[in-house]
Amino acid sequence: MPLKFSILCQDEGERLQLEALVQAGSRAALADRGLGLPQSLAPNDPALRQLQAQSPEAVLLALPQEAPESAFALLIWLKAQMPLVPVMVVGPMEPPQLIVATMRAGAAEYLERPLRPATLDEALTRCAVARGTVSGGPARGKLVVVLGARGGCGATTVAVNLALALNAQRRESDGAVALVDAAPLGHTALHLNLKSQYTLADLFTNLERLDSAMLSSLLVKHSTGLQVLAGPHQPLPHVAEDRHAQWLETLLQNYSTVIMDLSARHDGLTKAVLEVAERVLFVTQTDMVSLWSAAKVRQYLDSAARLRFELVLNRFTATPDVDLDGLQALTKAPLLWKLPNAHALVTEAIESGKPPSLRTDSDLAKSYRDMALLILGRPAKKKRHGFFPFLRTREVEI
Repeated sequence: MPLKFSILCQDEGERLQLEALVQAGSRAALADRGLGLPQSLAPNDPALRQLQAQSPEAVLLALPQEAPESAFALLIWLKAQMPLVPVMVVGPMEPPQLIVATMRAGAAEYLERPLRPATLDEALTRCAVARGTVSGGPARGKLVVVLGARGGCGATTVAVNLALALNAQRRESDGAVALVDAAPLGHTALHLNLKSQYTLADLFTNLERLDSAMLSSLLVKHSTGLQVLAGPHQPLPHVAEDRHAQWLETLLQNYSTVIMDLSARHDGLTKAVLEVAERVLFVTQTDMVSLWSAAKVRQYLDSAARLRFELVLNRFTATPDVDLDGLQALTKAPLLWKLPNAHALVTEAIESGKPPSLRTDSDLAKSYRDMALLILGRPAKKKRHGFFPFLRTREVEI
């Protein structure tokens, strides 16, 4: 079934072009005729009433040519009022700050103007994967990629601890959580003190007969219940880029949430995985080398900034010289999370094989727990400040 779009566009000529583009493909359809941008966000605004009456499954929003930031309030409203409806935004690729601000306001996709059929088709593929509607099969799991700006910035540590935190928050009705180590040299098993007979290399050498049963046999279970596919100890066998979709689909059909550690891998495998990922957590630190590397890696892997990279600042220490807005503009990625600096704790945890997220008494463990809740779309648990019951509670900031 084609995805039903509502179109919001200020310029009538562009609106007609977008309508023709949507109607020309077989994977998208118009919910109704395109609408102009609302004059206000009041409930009785005619454009908003017409939009809600169309009951769209997705919204295509063209930023105004003049003052594109004027559409941000509408984006925020759409995210709040129609949280299950993805909003794809069409706009210019410069300046990069505009893209960052648009994604932060709630856009699911940022598509280059003028919109081309191939660009829309790629966005529809990512949307279908996220919604679990590809080929009418069973709902797919969600792939969260952890990508490092450079070696040593802590991507594997983030992947391991986030996977454990997500697994700890898993409900009975949720499917299994898997951690896949696709780093150039896998270290996740070391972090978890696991010995695995098989690695990702074994999966690649058996693609022809890979099925659910074989996939399950390749993974090893951690004591917490987390399923782990260990990383390679030598270069992976070559796999054509167009064949990565096969094993990724098998993986996502069998696990509700998959955390994949790419570390500093920046090859064809990485590009294929990024096309399928629902979220790309871009791990960096705030030193000059890390930020320079982050900008170059983003430019290489996603030069058009069409994928949603989200910054995770590891070992973060707030200082006056840390310009968060500047970091986001440089990397063309919105800031998702700041992990506190606990270098000694992490070092000891790696040596002992007991990740810090398992130690519930540390600030770092609490940060990973709240980050997991954010990714799951669940509210952070409330905490009470002070001993006396009359003191008000507030939600943990996420």
